[in-house]
Amino acid sequence: MRKIKIECRFKPSLANIFKKEIEDLGFDTSKLVTDEDVLHSYCSYSHRLLEKRSRIIHKADTFVCPDEVKDGLAWLESKIEKGESINPHLNTAIQKDKLDGLLYDWGIHHLHLGLKYESTGFVERTGLVLFAVFRTNDVYFVDIRDHEGWSDKGLLEIINRNWPELLATYRMKDIKPETTFSEDEITSLRKAGVNTFHELSDGNSYLSMGGGITTAGTSQEAVRIYIEIMRLLWDIEKQIRANSKYLVSHVKPKGHPFRNRNHFVFVCKRNGDRIGFYDVVNNNYWQNYWQLATLKERFGL
Repeated sequence: MRKIKIECRFKPSLANIFKKEIEDLGFDTSKLVTDEDVLHSYCSYSHRLLEKRSRIIHKADTFVCPDEVKDGLAWLESKIEKGESINPHLNTAIQKDKLDGLLYDWGIHHLHLGLKYESTGFVERTGLVLFAVFRTNDVYFVDIRDHEGWSDKGLLEIINRNWPELLATYRMKDIKPETTFSEDEITSLRKAGVNTFHELSDGNSYLSMGGGITTAGTSQEAVRIYIEIMRLLWDIEKQIRANSKYLVSHVKPKGHPFRNRNHFVFVCKRNGDRIGFYDVVNNNYWQNYWQLATLKERFGL
């Protein structure tokens, strides 16, 4: 029996799929030169963007909405409750996937409270912005502030006082920081890709609720998503290679014979809301697939 040759070209084919999806959102891909660039950018957007889903709104005990943005907040709340896309309220810097230290470090999004869409597709910018923490089925309104306080530990104090369960996972037992960082220092450390932990008024110290920042200025959470994707692709490749003899002797492409029983070239191929693993030589899909909607279907803009 001739030796079976199996090629799995998953990363480049998946990068092609994801690059198109990023472009379909209207985002800039001009600096995404390599497959790795695309894949990491995709993972960053998966972390930064907010899925379209209805969420229960919770407000901090000190939460007050200034009159000038009350209508804008009401519009945003209506979208949240209906499960509409609220990503147009995010910072336009997301189009180029620029550093968001507040999100990467403390897991807090900031959203603009305008009353109409601009030509860019984003909501008009406002001086006052909403600081909020998003979870799958809930959103926690922390505060409304001007464009300041991005590194104010007071935001963490509000979260800990109102919803201590959000920070519980990141609590460090019997460990205290040797120094206390000012807002300016926290901002500078974020830009340098240095992660810190902070002691709050309850006497406990907490790690980064947002997962942290890499030395490259990217999101640690995005790196985690990337690793998960690589593991998935590696697992699929191992399955294919481990079952190569079965593939040759039992699996028959639907409606046509094998073109080559000894050579298989698998790539990632989108098919609706799933990613399939497709043999381009024999025009056949591997039995397993990855259930994954497109970026536009998940997040919208």
